[in-house]
Amino acid sequence: MISKGKIISIVVIFLVLILSQLFYQRWDLTEDRRYSFSPATEEVIENIEKPVKINVFLKGELTGNFRVLQNETEFLLNELNRRNINIEYNFVDPLAQDLSLDSLAQLGVLDVSIPTQEKILRAFPFATVESNGKKATVPLLSNKKVPIDERALASVDLLEKSFIQEIYRLNFKKRKQLGLIVHHDELLPNYLDGLFQVASKDYDITPYTRPLEDADNSLKPSDLDSLQKFDALIIAKPIKPFTDDDKLVIDQYIMNGGKTLWMVENVDAEMDSLFRSEQIVSFPRNNNLTDLFFAYGFRIMPVVVKDLQSGFITLAIGEMANNTAYEQFPWPYFPLSIPQTEHSIINKIGNPLRFEFANPIEILERDSVNVEVLLTTSPNVQLQKPLSYINFNEIEKATAENYPPQPGVYPLGILLEGYFNSAYAGRIESQEISNFKSKSHLNEMIVISDGDFAKNHIFRGEPLPLGADKYSLRPDVASHPSVIYDNANFLINALNYLTGDDAMIALNEKERTLRLLDKNLVKAEKSNWRWYNLLIPVGIIILLACIGIWWRRKTYQ
Repeated sequence: MISKGKIISIVVIFLVLILSQLFYQRWDLTEDRRYSFSPATEEVIENIEKPVKINVFLKGELTGNFRVLQNETEFLLNELNRRNINIEYNFVDPLAQDLSLDSLAQLGVLDVSIPTQEKILRAFPFATVESNGKKATVPLLSNKKVPIDERALASVDLLEKSFIQEIYRLNFKKRKQLGLIVHHDELLPNYLDGLFQVASKDYDITPYTRPLEDADNSLKPSDLDSLQKFDALIIAKPIKPFTDDDKLVIDQYIMNGGKTLWMVENVDAEMDSLFRSEQIVSFPRNNNLTDLFFAYGFRIMPVVVKDLQSGFITLAIGEMANNTAYEQFPWPYFPLSIPQTEHSIINKIGNPLRFEFANPIEILERDSVNVEVLLTTSPNVQLQKPLSYINFNEIEKATAENYPPQPGVYPLGILLEGYFNSAYAGRIESQEISNFKSKSHLNEMIVISDGDFAKNHIFRGEPLPLGADKYSLRPDVASHPSVIYDNANFLINALNYLTGDDAMIALNEKERTLRLLDKNLVKAEKSNWRWYNLLIPVGIIILLACIGIWWRRKTYQ
């Protein structure tokens, strides 16, 4: 006869099974809330009212790591669908369904090769998102410089951000207008192609060409109304000096609330010239902006930064088997900045940011302006004055002994926020502007002391993505990829911050802690843990068997 206790246990089990089908609840007990949506993601999901259709092309024969990426993608999309039924998703196998690869390529859905021991697999780690009459493509793989199979695992933590940002763009984000100052021989369009590519999802970038069209090569007070239509101005590597009219108009643009992103340098030194002649002289560059910057609270020092924490260049070192041999060397003139502060512009940027012949920024205290240092050198730094030689002999000097730690670091990128004083207050030029303002309302600007920070490299006539470093390519190893730095993410975050798009910044703020194994400890204790893994399961089985024998003897005695 079945006891009353057993009947109650069976009933409870059945009730739990029934309730689990009717109600869904999940508890995330991880310290960094790895399996929970961020507050910004929750807000986006709740406000979606129009259908969102997602097609994922990562399906078919895959390696283990890519199956993990596929499963995590499905888990995420299933959770999005559970939270909002307007979000629908489908997995598509392009090869099994014989889809046109050309049509997929036009959508930005490309195949990648995954080498295995038996053969090379083809996968399509992309998804398309369609909503509100618009369509976007989401790459599922990160751009980390690791073998492609390992990139699949490294990409899992980026899935939420990638999908939610595209859903937000399609449904909620309003496009902003950016103006590009171009009449001081700033960077040409082919060198800004990478910036245009990454910014085009959210911004319309328009060169302001009136000074060139009228051949006066200077802004006029009448240009102020046209400039105020832009949400922000970008000034990227001006070569010619700014005229007083230029500065007056830009000053009043700032006083009237206009945001500015400055990428300016005060020393002229170029890698292309160095490769042609193997030695160049750095010359001071006069942008005629010193008084303007002084009024706002900073100065760009006319010296070149040399940093032991640097990028690499590839140089020919001789011949091997009748082929040119190449080697990579640290190049101190390419300082790498690793973000250290918690500001929202940079706190989720994981890769270094690369500079070329950067200049340090001197911060001048202003009562009404707060300065946040975003990017810096390392402590192992030297400053080189202009009118001095730059050559490849610097490679041999790039050692810790020659670059001892300095007491501090030098700023290379800063954010200024506050109430800016006009550089033309009390000056006769102010009379040229109707409704002249001597002080701004609360405003922001970002300054980077390297004109090449937003410049993409050109390789074999084609522009590389912004942040891709052509100087790290190996001509003798065709498969050797270029290093990708995070300049693009920084610039997009900076533009989002300047234009007040807090939602896009908030979508980057979910923190995940990577818990890495201590490789030295693993190596030292590997043998012990192998024995533990062998003996402990066997010991547990023997213990359970002994308990079972003891229980049976006790029960039937």
